[in-house]
Amino acid sequence: MTVFTRPKSMFFCLYLESLVGLVVTFLVFLHLTADYVRASDAETFVDSGIRHVKNYVNSQFERDGLYGRLNRVGALTLYDYKLRIVDKYNVGQDRCEACQLFTTTHGIKVFVDGDNLFYAAFPIPKSARYLLYRELEDPFASTTAWYKNRDNHVVALMFLTMAFALAGLLYLPIRRVNKRINKLLRAQASFGQGNLSTRSEAFHISPVKEFAESFNEMASDIELRVKESMVFAQAIPHEIRTPISRIQMASDLLRREDTKDRERLFNDIDDYIQDISSLTTDILQLSRLGNGRCSASNANPERFSLSEFCKDRIKMVVGEDEVRLVIDSEGSSEEYIAVQCFAKLVLDNLLKNAVRYGCGEVELAIRSFDACWTIDIEDNGPGIPLDKRDEIFLAFSRIDTHRNVSQGGFGLGLAIANQAAKNLGWSVSVDDSYLGGARFTIVIPRTK
Repeated sequence: MTVFTRPKSMFFCLYLESLVGLVVTFLVFLHLTADYVRASDAETFVDSGIRHVKNYVNSQFERDGLYGRLNRVGALTLYDYKLRIVDKYNVGQDRCEACQLFTTTHGIKVFVDGDNLFYAAFPIPKSARYLLYRELEDPFASTTAWYKNRDNHVVALMFLTMAFALAGLLYLPIRRVNKRINKLLRAQASFGQGNLSTRSEAFHISPVKEFAESFNEMASDIELRVKESMVFAQAIPHEIRTPISRIQMASDLLRREDTKDRERLFNDIDDYIQDISSLTTDILQLSRLGNGRCSASNANPERFSLSEFCKDRIKMVVGEDEVRLVIDSEGSSEEYIAVQCFAKLVLDNLLKNAVRYGCGEVELAIRSFDACWTIDIEDNGPGIPLDKRDEIFLAFSRIDTHRNVSQGGFGLGLAIANQAAKNLGWSVSVDDSYLGGARFTIVIPRTK
């Protein structure tokens, strides 16, 4: 049986991780500080030993000086340390087995014993003897319990101050990020429940911004594909039923013996079959473009001149006399790298659409900009209403009686052009033309 556990809040996890990080940082700080302070204590210990050596040497002629006292008794215990004079060959014998080398300061090796107390041997100038200097207790160690020590109170207060300050500084940004992610999760849940128009609001903090943009792009693509699927499911039977019904009617007429003009009926049947074949070809082409099997990454890109490419497509598809070509002088000789078969689908379908629905005047203009090229295809036809400009790129979309099957096509041309443009990384948009009809604009980004 699968057990589902409630996920932990990101807000709680970030706060907990910040607290753990602060504690670890504080402990590392205490450790490094303790080492630094102990090294400073070692320097103080060596400086004190050097002063004792100087005092020993300078008190040779004093009756009760350090020199006389050490030579009489051999060792002296003063406060928290012990002094002893030994010969050069007996220096190592006085050191305990547990002593370890801690550091070397001013040429003097400083050892620590099992109680972490310092020990060192200082050479006496102009002599074969050494002054052994050993701590009996740490002069800086506190005899007060740790929880009563004021120094520990200061350290604890500093830690708490840092913790609360960090918590306050992190609260607002973490809270904002948490709220944005929760909004994104709610949008995702709403979309998953079937509200395909749900979109996330725009954010400006990375990586939430990238998550929201990625979700919106995915949602738009899914919504478009669902709409196309619904249109396909409704439109394909209707589109096929019309020519099949006409074929059936022509076949019934041909069975009658009194039917005249039988040749025309046979030609009509051929035309209807051709319509079905064209419809099937367009549907398969659009399906391949949309399902990823036919993408720019699976084809070989070619280098070509945009101006020459447009001239060739005009001549091949609609004829040079049908379209007026306008080329920006700055972009007339520029070349572009792309998959030509997709570029042909984009340009050919838009040219056919303009010639079919225009009233005898079509213009194609190529313009060059710093970041992109644009190709504008304009006609003087009835134009496209503002509220229909997104709908026309859906399969089988027809605006009105001016744009119907009687003029050729099944409403798939613009859908094919739009999908091929997406596969190339281009974009196609529609607006009003100065000629009075529609203007389709292809935006071609410059590749780096």
